[in-house]
Amino acid sequence: MSDTPTQLKLTDPERRRESRESAQLKVTLTTPGGEARDVMTKDQSFSGISFVTTSPMGLGQDCHVTLENADKTFMRFVAKVIRCRPMEDGSFDVAVQFRRQIAA
Repeated sequence: MSDTPTQLKLTDPERRRESRESAQLKVTLTTPGGEARDVMTKDQSFSGISFVTTSPMGLGQDCHVTLENADKTFMRFVAKVIRCRPMEDGSFDVAVQFRRQIAA
């Protein structure tokens, strides 16, 4: 028996619990001790969002996400970075998972 961890293969089944939908929503992203920056989402689900940004984010890093709804109301969440992949153009594909909703 090997002590090396099992590698995720491209043929492994989808691990998401909820379906995701393609969506372009304006999001304000704030990291602890950092400045707020606006990004546009690529997709969303009930448990999180993904977006492209020019700066890398650390796996496990906490952040605050403010979503602007179509009716101009806002929803705020504490979120955790679960993916940050470099892209060919120098930007980063980031996914965050909502941990809890906070007062707007």
